Amino acid sequence: MPSPVSPDAGVPEHQPDQRRPRTSSLPREAQFATRPGTAAPPPGFGRAPAAPAGDGHHDDTGRRGASARDRMWIVVAFVVAAAVIAAVGFYFFGPDAAEEPTTAWAVESCAGPDPTAQDTGAATDTYRPLSCDDPEATVTVLDIQDAVRVEQVHCPAGTDVLFQKEGKAGGETQAVCARNLSDDHPGDAGRGGGQLLAGDCVNGDGGEVACSADGARKVVGLVIGGIECPEGTADQLELGFDANRSYETICLGK
Repeated sequence: MPSPVSPDAGVPEHQPDQRRPRTSSLPREAQFATRPGTAAPPPGFGRAPAAPAGDGHHDDTGRRGASARDRMWIVVAFVVAAAVIAAVGFYFFGPDAAEEPTTAWAVESCAGPDPTAQDTGAATDTYRPLSCDDPEATVTVLDIQDAVRVEQVHCPAGTDVLFQKEGKAGGETQAVCARNLSDDHPGDAGRGGGQLLAGDCVNGDGGEVACSADGARKVVGLVIGGIECPEGTADQLELGFDANRSYETICLGK
């Protein structure tokens, strides 16, 4: 059966153009306006957008610089905030810088020589209070007494060292009777050191000596003028008044 023929077959204007299409020399805008009744495209239609004026990398570099600055300020703000938080926490929960020292003068406390003492010519050595487990502690406190002069106090038995508390003088003077922490106890009766007490020994001038020394006499009492010596006194050594002593008479045994 024969193929149907198009009604327009044989009409030249309806035949497909077998020739290679020619490139129009008209502008692109004009080519779109050749058909009747069709509006021309706006100027610039179909063209690539124009590149921004100036260096093409300018805006990108600016954005990178701004981003770096933003990150830097974020880090700075974080560090400042952390420092403030740490300071507040230390203020409320940290150690108290104004905390009082744990060592103070008291009976049964300890002390040691004060290396910062200024008065090297003082009648007694200068001590400072220390913890008893401090390696610089040398004595333990037996008694603390008010006294106009340190030498006038009556310390308890076993006193090895007698010194003036904190270097104070006059009406504020306090005498400290202390015992060595070591095994050396010259203040024990008859050992020849410490404060002169009953049970110690003296020489003919009233100076304290060890009871094992030749010519030593045992002390049975120490009194001031007008007071009688205790029972058992065999002799008396009158020394007279001395502001650096608490007694005027030494009562001697047999």
